[in-house]
Amino acid sequence: MAERLLFEMLVIVVASFAVVTTLVRLRFSPVTGYLLAGVLIGPHGLGLLPATEGVRFLGELGVVLLMFIIGLEFSLPRMLAARSLVFGMGSLQVALTTLAGGILAWVAGLGWGAGVLIGGAIAMSSTAIAAKQLSDQEELNTQHGRLALGILLFQDLATLPFLILTDALSGRGEASPALAAGRAVLAVVIFLAIALLARRTLARFFEMLARTRSNEVFLLGVLSLVLLSAFGAEEVGLSLPIGAFLVGMIIGESDFRHQVEDEIRPFRDVLLGLFFITVGMAVDPRTILTHPLSVIVALAALVGLKAAIVFGAARAAGWTAPAAFRGGVVLAHGGEFALLLMTQALAIGLLPAGTGQVVLVTVVLSMALAPLLIQWNGRLARGVGLGSPQALPHPDEAALAEVGDTLSGHVILCGCGRVGCLVARVLDIGGIPYVAVEHDMDRLRKARAQGHHVVFGDATRPVILRAAGFDRAKAVVATLDSPSALERLVHRVRHLNHALPVIVSTTDTTSVRRLLEVGATHALPENLAAGLGLAEHLLRALGMPPQDVEDRINQVRTLLSPAPVDNAGLNVASRPKDETLSEVRSGLPENS
Repeated sequence: MAERLLFEMLVIVVASFAVVTTLVRLRFSPVTGYLLAGVLIGPHGLGLLPATEGVRFLGELGVVLLMFIIGLEFSLPRMLAARSLVFGMGSLQVALTTLAGGILAWVAGLGWGAGVLIGGAIAMSSTAIAAKQLSDQEELNTQHGRLALGILLFQDLATLPFLILTDALSGRGEASPALAAGRAVLAVVIFLAIALLARRTLARFFEMLARTRSNEVFLLGVLSLVLLSAFGAEEVGLSLPIGAFLVGMIIGESDFRHQVEDEIRPFRDVLLGLFFITVGMAVDPRTILTHPLSVIVALAALVGLKAAIVFGAARAAGWTAPAAFRGGVVLAHGGEFALLLMTQALAIGLLPAGTGQVVLVTVVLSMALAPLLIQWNGRLARGVGLGSPQALPHPDEAALAEVGDTLSGHVILCGCGRVGCLVARVLDIGGIPYVAVEHDMDRLRKARAQGHHVVFGDATRPVILRAAGFDRAKAVVATLDSPSALERLVHRVRHLNHALPVIVSTTDTTSVRRLLEVGATHALPENLAAGLGLAEHLLRALGMPPQDVEDRINQVRTLLSPAPVDNAGLNVASRPKDETLSEVRSGLPENS
């Protein structure tokens, strides 16, 4: 038994590594690699691995974690701010594509349940493939990129009702729409009521985890919560992924959202890869040989239908023809949830095996083509004479409202203790946007009590920096206690951006030179004068005129201790005995 299990894991890992590495080098998506690896090692390929229940269960855990993270990213304020794009265009695309796919399935002689599920599967695109490819091509901030991402966001939300419908139809075949809807709504209401009642308990639970200051404890707590939510959903008649989504949605409104997502993502990626492998194992490549015409027609219909629907809907909503066309091309493929819906529909007998195999093969082929279609969307637009839409300007205040927490031209303040709060006060007075990241709950509470904008997270982790809008930030300020954490943070920032100003304050005076060597723009020992010096360097790095810098610093000094200010600009009452601002700055490079 142990030898067999070891052999199965060896086959999965080695096949995944070999195929995914090869395809990534050929600029295909890793998802395509996992699917192809599953086809090769599965019962319809080389027959190295049977589709065991254990492997399928691990794959389903990957879907559970995926839905949990999507729930974390669900923000009602964000949805409302971008409602015209997300709910308007997104709902129109999903509804029209589902209707068209459902009609085609009904014409083919399938029941209403199978028709809706096939239509819903066709409506979904791959967020992972589209978002990554657009990011690699630097097209996220274009008109067609914004259009595609808005629709993808609604597609992620629309997956939930389709999963609920699949659950409702489980074991019932042609259950009535009213019965299916009633069962689904009742289950969701019960689970949501339980989850909402536990909302405050969840907040206290994460506070307790955060106070341990142990990543291992935090991770174990998050995994326990995800599995408990999935188990609870199953107990009230829902599927595992739905429970994870609903609890993720509740946690997504808390201060711990980014940290939770960062901790859970590696497990999600590995287990989701297993899910794609299990889907590939279920695909019979002989379907392409035995039904070549059906597969070709289905693939052409999927790509053409989705592109045409997005184009027509976008044009009706006032988008330019180039943006509408390129947005349609970006979304003209199937996605992860299409595979999930089809495998579940096959498992509960809603689809005949032959029809299900044709749909599965079609979706897999469309996902394999997706990176190429997205890469060539500009060429295709020029080929039909539509040219290229111009890139959108950097987000202003209205765009910021649409993307929720993201900012532009702001400061990332890592650590919000005494010195960090001092810098935050200077930024507030100067009207400079910033976001502070703090990993200590006590400090976070105190900083918020003072009115500062602080979120929970470990700023030394790249995913937390990106969540704070690192790619749009104008400077990074670090006031962490640990010299090693400061050094790690500077390394991470320099790895991501060589030119961004990084100004740090350290409690260890011996680490100043080392921090400068690893890439800090300025490094100062921590004390009151150093805090003001830190803020002064920051304002200069942001391009503020020298006189304005002096005025802002004096304002803060007066607020902290309203006493006379001498000619050097230092507060006489609060000046440290042996340290002045000029002495703290001595020996450090001046900011030009």
